[in-house]
Order: sequence, then structure tokens, then C-alpha cells
Amino acid sequence: MKFLCIVPIFNEESKIKALLNEIELYNKKNFNVDFLIINNGSTDRSLEILKKFNFRIISFNKNYGVGYALMHGLSIALKENYNYVIHLAGNGKMDPMQINLLKDKIVKDGYNYINGSRFLKKNGYTSNPLGRIIMIKVLSFFISKIYKIKITDATCGFRCFDVNLFKNHFEYLNNRKFYTYKYEYYTYGKAILSNKVRFAEVPVNMRYTKSNYSKIKPIIDWLPIIFGWLEARFDNKKI
Repeated sequence: MKFLCIVPIFNEESKIKALLNEIELYNKKNFNVDFLIINNGSTDRSLEILKKFNFRIISFNKNYGVGYALMHGLSIALKENYNYVIHLAGNGKMDPMQINLLKDKIVKDGYNYINGSRFLKKNGYTSNPLGRIIMIKVLSFFISKIYKIKITDATCGFRCFDVNLFKNHFEYLNNRKFYTYKYEYYTYGKAILSNKVRFAEVPVNMRYTKSNYSKIKPIIDWLPIIFGWLEARFDNKKI
């Protein structure tokens, strides 16, 4: 099995070096995962720092949106015959050493869509701001009701899935409306609804710092996340 981990980066000069060092440590253990770093139009020193490491890098001249970057990574995975794609945040809030928690559920247990959840163990969200914890738990409750399946973390972007799930729908997804966070949660919702998918959550840690802990803006970015979930549930398109 071939795994491609997509890591979108936008203006992370203060965090990217530590994350890349962690990825290098992960690689030394020979876990058979290739990494693709996508510089999504950074205007700080992120690209300069990236070039000091021996990773495959794609660099855009402007920020086209996180959804666009992840779709671009998926298109490469499809062209290069990868079996599975992993999403890893570029700001260090996800631990690369936990990638195997997702991979093992795929390889050993036969699932084809695995998502992380910070709420499946007590220490998975200890550094998260209280307001954010409350918002995520409320959203997760409503998503669980709408989808009629237990979702404990409706905003975690740490995931691993079979690239073929969306192979025949890439043309539809490659649309400006999905260039935001909406892409992640629309496809997450579709995966849950599909009878082709064996889905599960696994416990992961989400590591936040006290300042600049997330680029997700309370209204501008939360709305695409919510609408992504809702559109996936009610638009009648199937994968």
C-alpha cells in the first residue's frame, strides 16, 4: 500500500521547522509514507525554511484556499497511483507520530476512511481553548443527529482515506466553492453516508499554543465547515 501525506502550509514560519523535524523523525522509522508539502502562497519565510529540508514541495504564488491545496494533493495521489491520502495540518497541531494510529486502522482492520478525534481520550484536547472545545462539541452533537451516526469531533482535519473514494467525483469537487474548508467536511460527510465506506474515528491529540492557535476564523471559516456538512447530507449526490 502506498500512502501520501499532504501537508498544506500558509505563513507558518514560526512553527514549520519544528513540524518538519518531527516528520523527519517519523520517516527515520521507515513507516512507508511519502510526504508532499504544499506551500499555499506564503508571504513569510515559510518557503525559505521548507527548502532547507529534503521534502517534495509544491509552491503556489498565492493562497488559493486549503481545499484547493488538498485537492491538488489528491490529484497527484491519483496520478501517481497512491492508495491512500493522509491530511496533516501545517501548523504543528497534529503529531506526525500519530499517523500510524490512522494507518493501522486501514491496514489491519480494513477501514477505508479514518478520522481523528481529540475527544476519544482525556488528554487529546487539554491545550485547546475552552470556547473552541464547546463549539466543536455542540457542532459534533448536531452533526451526529443529522447523520444518525456518532461523531465525536466534527472539525478534526487529521484523516486518512482511500483515494478511489473520490476518483470519479474529482471534476465536481474541483470547484471554487470547495476551495475553502468546505471541501474537507463535504467529502467527510459523503464518506460517512456512502455504503462503499467503512468509517471510524481514532483518538489523536490536537496541540494548540496560547497565541495564534488556529487560522480558522470564527465566522468566515466556520460557515464553510458547517455548510459542507449540511450540503453533503442533503444534496443527494452519492460516492
